[in-house]
Amino acid sequence: MNRPIEELIPHRPPFLWIQRVEQLEAGARCVTSRRLEPDEPIFAGHFPGDPLLPGVILIEASAQTAGVMLGARLGKRPEVALLAGVNHFKFIQQVRPGDVVEFETRLTLEALGMAVVAATVRVASEVVATGEITVVCR
Repeated sequence: MNRPIEELIPHRPPFLWIQRVEQLEAGARCVTSRRLEPDEPIFAGHFPGDPLLPGVILIEASAQTAGVMLGARLGKRPEVALLAGVNHFKFIQQVRPGDVVEFETRLTLEALGMAVVAATVRVASEVVATGEITVVCR
C-alpha cells in the first residue's frame, strides 16, 4: 500500500494500534500488523510482572483495520469513523510483548452507512481472537 494509514483513518498515537498495511482490497478486505514492543506503556499497568495486551485493544485494532479497508474505498480519511458494535468476539490465546499481531477484516454486510465486518487476529499464523464488529465509516 502506498498511502500512510493516517490518510485513511483519523486515529493517532498513542491510540493508533496498527503500524503497517500488509494487504488491501479497498472496501472488501484488509490485513494490518503491529509489533508489540516490551516498553509500550500499556504493559506497565496490564499487568506488572505478567504483561498482557487487553482484548479490547485487539477489538480496537480490528476496527482501525476495518477503517483502513473502508477509507481506502473512499480514497480519503472518512469524516466519521466509529466502532458501533462488537458481536461474538472470542479470545483464544494471550497476546504478549514481542508478538507481531496481524489483524484481518472482511466486509460481510453494508447498509445504512454501517458495515458489518468479520475480524480475525493472528500471532505467528495462529488465530488468537476472532469476532464480528460493526463500524460506521463515511
